[in-house]
Amino acid sequence: EPVRGGGRPACPAKAQGSGEPAVPTATELLDSVVLKLAAQRSLPIALKVGAVRGANKALRTGGDGVEVADLGFLWQLCRDYPHVKFLATVLSVDNQHELCVMARKFGNLHVYGCWWFCNNPSIIESTTRMRLEMLGTAFTSQHSDARVLEQLLYKWQHSRKVIAPILAAQYRKLVDAGWILTKDDVTRDVGLLFGGAFEAFLTKQ
Repeated sequence: EPVRGGGRPACPAKAQGSGEPAVPTATELLDSVVLKLAAQRSLPIALKVGAVRGANKALRTGGDGVEVADLGFLWQLCRDYPHVKFLATVLSVDNQHELCVMARKFGNLHVYGCWWFCNNPSIIESTTRMRLEMLGTAFTSQHSDARVLEQLLYKWQHSRKVIAPILAAQYRKLVDAGWILTKDDVTRDVGLLFGGAFEAFLTKQ
Protein backbone atom coordinates (compact mmCIF):
# COMPACT_ATOMS: atom_id res chain seq x y z
CA GLU A 1 0.00 0.00 0.00
CA PRO A 2 1.23 3.55 -0.67
CA VAL A 3 2.39 5.48 2.37
CA ARG A 4 0.18 8.53 2.68
CA GLY A 5 1.30 11.79 4.25
CA GLY A 6 -1.93 13.52 5.19
CA GLY A 7 -2.19 12.87 8.91
CA ARG A 8 -0.40 11.88 12.06
CA PRO A 9 1.06 8.44 11.29
CA ALA A 10 1.17 5.51 13.65
CA CYS A 11 3.37 2.45 13.63
CA PRO A 12 2.34 -0.67 15.57
CA ALA A 13 4.01 -1.48 18.87
CA LYS A 14 5.36 -4.97 19.46
CA ALA A 15 3.00 -7.45 21.00
CA GLN A 16 2.76 -7.45 24.76
CA GLY A 17 4.38 -10.39 26.49
CA SER A 18 7.08 -10.76 23.85
CA GLY A 19 9.80 -9.90 26.34
CA GLU A 20 10.83 -6.87 24.33
CA PRO A 21 9.95 -3.26 25.14
CA ALA A 22 7.02 -1.88 23.20
CA VAL A 23 7.92 0.35 20.28
CA PRO A 24 6.20 3.73 20.65
CA THR A 25 3.95 4.81 17.83
CA ALA A 26 4.87 7.80 15.69
CA THR A 27 2.09 9.76 17.38
CA GLU A 28 3.48 8.92 20.82
CA LEU A 29 6.96 10.01 19.74
CA LEU A 30 5.54 13.26 18.42
CA ASP A 31 3.57 13.99 21.58
CA SER A 32 6.09 12.86 24.18
CA VAL A 33 9.40 13.76 22.53
CA VAL A 34 9.32 16.00 19.47
CA LEU A 35 6.74 18.54 20.63
CA LYS A 36 8.21 18.78 24.12
CA LEU A 37 11.72 19.24 22.77
CA ALA A 38 10.54 21.87 20.30
CA ALA A 39 8.85 23.81 23.10
CA GLN A 40 11.86 23.55 25.43
CA ARG A 41 14.42 24.56 22.80
CA SER A 42 12.20 27.05 20.92
CA LEU A 43 12.63 25.04 17.73
CA PRO A 44 10.07 25.12 14.91
CA ILE A 45 8.65 21.91 13.47
CA ALA A 46 8.55 21.80 9.67
CA LEU A 47 5.80 19.76 8.02
CA LYS A 48 5.36 18.74 4.40
CA VAL A 49 1.91 17.32 3.83
CA GLY A 50 0.23 15.50 0.97
CA ALA A 51 2.74 13.09 -0.55
CA VAL A 52 1.79 9.51 -1.36
CA ARG A 53 4.98 7.48 -1.23
CA GLY A 54 5.24 4.57 -3.62
CA ALA A 55 2.04 5.30 -5.54
CA ASN A 56 3.60 3.51 -8.51
CA LYS A 57 6.32 1.22 -7.22
CA ALA A 58 7.41 0.34 -10.75
CA LEU A 59 8.87 3.85 -11.02
CA ARG A 60 10.85 3.32 -7.79
CA THR A 61 11.90 6.69 -6.31
CA GLY A 62 10.05 8.49 -9.11
CA GLY A 63 6.75 6.82 -8.30
CA ASP A 64 5.50 9.07 -5.52
CA GLY A 65 2.17 10.84 -5.93
CA VAL A 66 -0.06 13.46 -4.35
CA GLU A 67 -3.36 13.47 -2.49
CA VAL A 68 -5.73 15.98 -0.95
CA ALA A 69 -4.73 15.70 2.70
CA ASP A 70 -6.91 15.90 5.79
CA LEU A 71 -5.41 18.91 7.59
CA GLY A 72 -7.39 18.28 10.76
CA PHE A 73 -4.23 17.11 12.52
CA LEU A 74 -2.54 20.46 11.80
CA TRP A 75 -5.49 22.44 13.16
CA GLN A 76 -5.23 20.32 16.30
CA LEU A 77 -1.46 20.75 16.64
CA CYS A 78 -1.67 24.54 16.29
CA ARG A 79 -4.53 24.71 18.78
CA ASP A 80 -3.15 22.26 21.36
CA TYR A 81 0.46 23.51 21.26
CA PRO A 82 0.27 27.32 21.02
CA HIS A 83 3.86 27.70 22.23
CA VAL A 84 5.27 25.49 19.46
CA LYS A 85 5.90 27.04 16.05
CA PHE A 86 4.97 25.07 12.96
CA LEU A 87 6.13 25.56 9.38
CA ALA A 88 3.85 23.96 6.81
CA THR A 89 3.69 23.44 3.08
CA VAL A 90 1.15 21.29 1.24
CA LEU A 91 1.50 19.36 -1.98
CA SER A 92 -2.08 19.48 -3.23
CA VAL A 93 -3.48 22.64 -4.78
CA ASP A 94 -6.80 21.82 -3.11
CA ASN A 95 -5.21 22.21 0.36
CA GLN A 96 -3.64 25.62 -0.27
CA HIS A 97 -6.68 27.73 0.63
CA GLU A 98 -7.36 25.88 3.88
CA LEU A 99 -3.71 26.29 4.87
CA CYS A 100 -3.93 30.05 4.33
CA VAL A 101 -7.07 30.26 6.45
CA MET A 102 -5.32 28.27 9.16
CA ALA A 103 -2.33 30.63 9.13
CA ARG A 104 -4.72 33.57 9.61
CA LYS A 105 -6.17 31.90 12.70
CA PHE A 106 -2.98 30.68 14.35
CA GLY A 107 0.05 32.88 14.94
CA ASN A 108 2.21 29.80 15.53
CA LEU A 109 1.84 28.62 11.92
CA HIS A 110 4.01 29.84 9.05
CA VAL A 111 3.24 28.89 5.44
CA TYR A 112 6.16 28.35 3.11
CA GLY A 113 7.13 27.35 -0.39
CA CYS A 114 5.70 25.78 -3.50
CA TRP A 115 6.86 22.23 -3.06
CA TRP A 116 7.53 19.51 -5.63
CA PHE A 117 4.43 19.15 -7.85
CA CYS A 118 3.49 22.73 -6.90
CA ASN A 119 6.77 24.06 -8.30
CA ASN A 120 5.12 24.77 -11.66
CA PRO A 121 4.75 28.36 -12.92
CA SER A 122 0.95 28.30 -13.10
CA ILE A 123 0.64 26.87 -9.58
CA ILE A 124 3.29 29.17 -8.11
CA GLU A 125 1.40 32.09 -9.64
CA SER A 126 -2.06 31.19 -8.33
CA THR A 127 -0.78 30.09 -4.92
CA THR A 128 1.38 33.17 -4.37
CA ARG A 129 -1.42 35.51 -5.44
CA MET A 130 -3.83 33.86 -3.00
CA ARG A 131 -1.30 33.99 -0.17
CA LEU A 132 -0.60 37.68 -0.78
CA GLU A 133 -4.32 38.42 -0.74
CA MET A 134 -4.91 36.46 2.47
CA LEU A 135 -1.63 36.76 4.40
CA GLY A 136 0.04 39.90 3.10
CA THR A 137 3.78 39.29 3.28
CA ALA A 138 3.58 36.99 6.32
CA PHE A 139 4.68 33.86 4.45
CA THR A 140 7.71 32.53 2.61
CA SER A 141 7.05 32.44 -1.12
CA GLN A 142 9.66 29.81 -1.97
CA HIS A 143 12.25 27.70 -0.18
CA SER A 144 15.51 26.13 -1.26
CA ASP A 145 14.97 22.43 -0.74
CA ALA A 146 15.63 20.13 -3.67
CA ARG A 147 15.28 16.38 -4.02
CA VAL A 148 17.92 16.58 -6.75
CA LEU A 149 20.70 19.01 -5.80
CA GLU A 150 20.98 20.43 -9.31
CA GLN A 151 17.41 21.73 -9.02
CA LEU A 152 18.78 24.57 -6.92
CA LEU A 153 20.54 25.92 -10.02
CA TYR A 154 17.24 27.07 -11.50
CA LYS A 155 14.74 27.11 -8.65
CA TRP A 156 15.24 30.66 -7.35
CA GLN A 157 15.52 32.27 -10.77
CA HIS A 158 12.52 30.25 -11.92
CA SER A 159 10.43 31.40 -8.94
CA ARG A 160 11.46 35.05 -9.08
CA LYS A 161 10.34 35.32 -12.70
CA VAL A 162 6.87 34.10 -11.71
CA ILE A 163 6.53 36.05 -8.46
CA ALA A 164 7.76 39.45 -9.73
CA PRO A 165 4.71 40.19 -11.95
CA ILE A 166 2.37 39.07 -9.15
CA LEU A 167 3.93 41.66 -6.84
CA ALA A 168 3.80 44.27 -9.60
CA ALA A 169 0.06 43.68 -10.02
CA GLN A 170 -0.51 44.07 -6.28
CA TYR A 171 1.48 47.31 -6.24
CA ARG A 172 -0.55 48.61 -9.17
CA LYS A 173 -3.73 48.13 -7.14
CA LEU A 174 -2.20 50.05 -4.22
CA VAL A 175 -1.04 52.90 -6.45
CA ASP A 176 -4.46 53.09 -8.10
CA ALA A 177 -5.97 53.37 -4.61
CA GLY A 178 -3.71 56.33 -3.80
CA TRP A 179 -0.75 54.66 -2.08
CA ILE A 180 2.61 56.32 -2.73
CA LEU A 181 4.92 53.40 -3.46
CA THR A 182 8.62 53.73 -2.66
CA LYS A 183 11.69 51.67 -3.43
CA ASP A 184 12.00 50.93 0.28
CA ASP A 185 8.50 49.41 0.26
CA VAL A 186 9.44 47.04 -2.54
CA THR A 187 12.78 46.12 -0.96
CA ARG A 188 11.08 45.39 2.36
CA ASP A 189 8.36 43.23 0.83
CA VAL A 190 10.71 41.20 -1.36
CA GLY A 191 12.95 40.63 1.63
CA LEU A 192 10.00 39.38 3.67
CA LEU A 193 8.73 37.02 0.98
CA PHE A 194 12.15 35.49 0.40
CA GLY A 195 13.21 34.80 3.97
CA GLY A 196 12.52 37.82 6.14
CA ALA A 197 9.02 36.74 7.16
CA PHE A 198 10.41 33.37 8.24
CA GLU A 199 13.09 35.03 10.36
CA ALA A 200 10.50 37.33 11.93
CA PHE A 201 8.28 34.33 12.65
CA LEU A 202 11.11 32.56 14.49
CA THR A 203 11.75 35.55 16.76
CA LYS A 204 8.06 36.26 17.43
CA GLN A 205 7.00 35.69 21.04
